[in-house]
Amino acid sequence: MKVLVLQCKRFEILKRILDSFDVRCLKDADDNFLNSAEVVLAHSWKKLESVLPKLKNLKMIQAFSAGVDHYHFEKIPENVIVCTNSGGNSWGVAEHAVALIFAALKKMIYRHNEMLKGRFPQMLESKLLRGKVVGLMGLGNIARDLSAMLRGFHPHFMGISRSGKCDFCDDFMFVGTVKQIDFLLKNSDIVVLALPLTKSTKGLINMEKLQLMKKDAILVNVSRGKIIVEEDLYEFLKNNTNFTAALDAWWHYGERFKQNYPFEKLSNVILSPHCAGSYEGFWDELTIWAAENIKLFAQGKPRNVVKRGDYV
Repeated sequence: MKVLVLQCKRFEILKRILDSFDVRCLKDADDNFLNSAEVVLAHSWKKLESVLPKLKNLKMIQAFSAGVDHYHFEKIPENVIVCTNSGGNSWGVAEHAVALIFAALKKMIYRHNEMLKGRFPQMLESKLLRGKVVGLMGLGNIARDLSAMLRGFHPHFMGISRSGKCDFCDDFMFVGTVKQIDFLLKNSDIVVLALPLTKSTKGLINMEKLQLMKKDAILVNVSRGKIIVEEDLYEFLKNNTNFTAALDAWWHYGERFKQNYPFEKLSNVILSPHCAGSYEGFWDELTIWAAENIKLFAQGKPRNVVKRGDYV
């Protein structure tokens, strides 16, 4: 099987795992190879889009990222399957979610800033995770790893997934479908968004949903910014100062941090620059995960196959 790699960082890992495959970097692939390549490992949509017309024998696109909301599926032939890289960095993202949760519970940013000003807010009460209800929206790899990490602190768990099924949720208080999101939001002390951005999840958390949540709840987003309505979250936070949002995903990206609303001026926001998936060794882990899925595809059992209807 011929595999085209669009960015050749960690190429030696790919060659080792795919030792029986013909694997080539884009710079080393002539037109004959492009024409006959069956699999492409894509690190960006822009580069993939530029080479797609030459991939006449393409059968599978393996994304390097966990999300493919930036793909233009109308430009991908119907017979080509697309697989995300979900799970490749789930442990690192889950650890970051833990950090955000505790930063919010313990008011770490506020205390730090106060001490920089010479103040000493010793007796300001923080919250315990013990006994709190953690609502996980999305019951995939991140939620699996996150719940495993948090169990030692003895919270209660609730979860929502598209199917309403979960293979690691035996101790959860409640597992439901998106139709039951209101129940989860009303009863959770901490809500973690760990689900893909699709047609059905875009704008899922709006003013109506935010108003269902507890007044002192914590909302953690380690997925995609556009799952939340930007204006609604800003206005809600501005008017509900006991509510905390810990955000690692945003609506607008560039060299400087700038959203349509000045979240950085709010005292009840913890800001994180979409870095949950960037940690020591993450590139290796993602490369291994992607390569292993290409092998699974060759065996006829790939994981993380995208449903086009979720995006088109």
